[in-house]
Amino acid sequence: MPYCTNCGGQVKDIHHYCGACGQTLSDIAESETDPPMAVDREGFLSLRSLSYVNNLLNGEQDLDRDSVSYTQLSREVSAAFADFARLAMIKDLDLLQLWAAGSSSEGLNTPVEDMSSNQFRDWLAAIGLSRTLRMYDESLHTGFEDDFNERLQKLLEIAGEELDS
Repeated sequence: MPYCTNCGGQVKDIHHYCGACGQTLSDIAESETDPPMAVDREGFLSLRSLSYVNNLLNGEQDLDRDSVSYTQLSREVSAAFADFARLAMIKDLDLLQLWAAGSSSEGLNTPVEDMSSNQFRDWLAAIGLSRTLRMYDESLHTGFEDDFNERLQKLLEIAGEELDS
């Protein structure tokens, strides 16, 4: 049985799209302008992992380290860390500036229910950055999050001053 080149999920020879991530798997799928399984989302999690995470958050499922969904999530997180390792090897690349270049700070002050999809994505990215640091601290028993938050606040003040001038 073949595997998806995007997420590694198992697929059958007859499939035109990956059922886990929506990746096109055939020339027929690539030629379609409006594919039946169009996946319009950004991020490194496949739809399968995203569904698993949402079920965990909603309390509909318990964290099960022996499940296929957990294994898939683990693979995707490992791949994301590998991608960040590649980014970290680029000299002078500032990850915060890279993120800020694609984000809009005005959306962060908008109530969630009034946000556009781009503003919501930016808001989730800001929350995700903070929560990633918290998970890092909890996993390694460090205090990096507090130090980072102080530095981030200084960076935001500098950026605000530059925008005002």
